[in-house]
Amino acid sequence: MRYDDDKDPGTAALAAVAGLARSVEALTRDVAAMKTGLQRTASKTAVASLTRTVTSLGDTVASFEDLLTRIAAKPARNTSRDANDVEPERSWLRLPENDETAVQTVLSQLLPWMESTYLRYATARETLPPCWLWHPEIVEELLWLMDAWTSAYEGDEASNKLVGDWHDRQRPGVTRRIGEYAPACDVLAHRDTAAQTAVTVPLAAGADPFVTWWATSRDTFGPAPTPEQIKAGRRGGLTAVPHTTAGGQR
Repeated sequence: MRYDDDKDPGTAALAAVAGLARSVEALTRDVAAMKTGLQRTASKTAVASLTRTVTSLGDTVASFEDLLTRIAAKPARNTSRDANDVEPERSWLRLPENDETAVQTVLSQLLPWMESTYLRYATARETLPPCWLWHPEIVEELLWLMDAWTSAYEGDEASNKLVGDWHDRQRPGVTRRIGEYAPACDVLAHRDTAAQTAVTVPLAAGADPFVTWWATSRDTFGPAPTPEQIKAGRRGGLTAVPHTTAGGQR
């Protein structure tokens, strides 16, 4: 069935069926007009059989028309909503700066949920470091896990399937990653480095040659590292986080 791209498929299908219905109606009239002539050359059985065929076809078209009428009456899903109409998922890492209200709102929800739900699991208690609030990556994991729990249990599309996914995949995954982020960290490890920048991106100041390379000749191996880049990249490897100290602090 064909329909215009800018027309709802249900509406287009309904229009097509309506056209077919008009054709059947015209055919019915033709059959009625032909009966007199057919009665002279064909048996009554043949005429009756043709009449039943046309009637059955008309009933089928009527049934499709009724079905498509109900489909067209349903509100269509808007798959081309403006980006401004879509509410973004919450992220601890992307909360607006200098907005204590936004931070307080998140923590006022996260802390009670951790006590009532997350820390009920032994593996969660075992892997959560006491200095978890100093680790934004851990708070980020816990925030999305809480929102996933809310969607599974209390959201508009809450279901046993989502609940099962939370238990089977999401919670164990977060618990495992939290244990990997700061396996030997504690509160004292954060004392001496409290005023330092938490995250720096290696080689960010020298990114211009990489812009040219990737834009114009990415099939080559890229620009040769400068002595400064080699020196900056040796400590802890080329990662987007600073070197880890003995206490596990980032």
